Amino acid sequence: MKNNSSNRQEIGPVAFLVAGLMFMEFLDGYIVPTAAPTIARSFHIFSAQLGICVTTYMVAIVVLIPLSAWMTDRFGVRLILFAGISIFTLASLGCALSTNLFELTLMRILQGVGAATMVPVGRLILMRSVDKGQVISAISYSVWPALAAPVVAPVLSGFIIQHASWHWIFLVNIPIGVLALLAGWKIVPKLPGGQAERLDWLGLYGSATSLGLLVFGAANLGAPHINIVATILLFIFGIGIGVPTVLHLRSAKDPLIDLKVLTIQTFHLNSTSGLLFRVAQNSAPFLLPLLFQDKFGWTAERAGSMLFFYLLGNLSFKSFTTPLMKRFAFKPLILLVTFISAPLTFLLGLLPASLPTLWMATLLLLTGGIRSLGMTLYNTITFADTDQVVMSHANTIANMVQQLSTVIAVAVAVVALNIGRASFGLSNQFTFAFCIVVGALALSLPNVLRLPSDAGQSLRN
Repeated sequence: MKNNSSNRQEIGPVAFLVAGLMFMEFLDGYIVPTAAPTIARSFHIFSAQLGICVTTYMVAIVVLIPLSAWMTDRFGVRLILFAGISIFTLASLGCALSTNLFELTLMRILQGVGAATMVPVGRLILMRSVDKGQVISAISYSVWPALAAPVVAPVLSGFIIQHASWHWIFLVNIPIGVLALLAGWKIVPKLPGGQAERLDWLGLYGSATSLGLLVFGAANLGAPHINIVATILLFIFGIGIGVPTVLHLRSAKDPLIDLKVLTIQTFHLNSTSGLLFRVAQNSAPFLLPLLFQDKFGWTAERAGSMLFFYLLGNLSFKSFTTPLMKRFAFKPLILLVTFISAPLTFLLGLLPASLPTLWMATLLLLTGGIRSLGMTLYNTITFADTDQVVMSHANTIANMVQQLSTVIAVAVAVVALNIGRASFGLSNQFTFAFCIVVGALALSLPNVLRLPSDAGQSLRN
């Protein structure tokens, strides 16, 4: 699709709108676990029971992303985007009004339905509205929510609970959603629909069932008490349904998800090395609060204050990412970031409580900054060689990878902590967990090394 001048003029505001929607979605994914004990007391249940609200939210997003892409191609971006924002906003109100776990779980599923449409569609608008040379700037605007939300969530959740009530965790989404609708009505370009063929029902049923089972399985791995039999069965059935679904998607004339985009090397990198890098980087925001509170014995407030430096690194380094990507090739930058990230991450596992605040803050600042640069590099190179004709399918897979990385990261962190505690004792469990994270970074390197030296050059011209 050829861009017109109005689309180019609107890309900055649209990018900020998409970033705001992404932040709202990511924040809701991370903020509920922090508030779980308070919500549980209100419902007179155990905190662990709130895990179903987190899992169902993530499952709804992942399984419905492919359908949202088809609906966008069929009915146009504005209708589906505004429907997603409206559903998410109304569901947030429903969450705040919930009086028991069943009601909250239903509303969280509805939130996931809204999130599955509003964020992927928002990113699709960006990718369809920019030339190759604008991708770096567009991604730079929109990537910060994934960097900030995991760190902001525990701090914001603690503040809201201390000064108001848990209901405001969801109520804050309502004015944001209304503003997003008003802003979107003025600035979202009118990209037409009517491009999709008939819906691939077999692909939809297969992908939704398989992904749902696999996400539930991964979430079970991250639960406080793992049900081994149930988890194994979830993975067996998830893979058992997933394999024939993949074969169908590869052979179907008009598949729900066109897997041929994975043959594009720069795009394939995002689903392999990019996934591993995100898993590693998304594990740290989960592990650090536990390290500070469980091992160091800090209060939640003090832990949140120290995490601020990690967030500061994520956001402050954003000013360097765009100039670096425009000045240097992607391959050496990704390699450099990974090689720097590995020892910094390992040092996080060796942190002693007695380390002076200045040195600890400096390490967190640098680690957060490198995380910011690496995730921006992967998000940007993803669409370097992707044509507009397959952009919808590419955007679908990229969004699914991003969502899955969050679920997998928590599961990996919890399993690593459990193994570390059983094998090396309480005092060394976090060191072991961060070693596993470093291992994920190492596994991300081979595919990066196979990239041609000029990979992503089309974005820099």
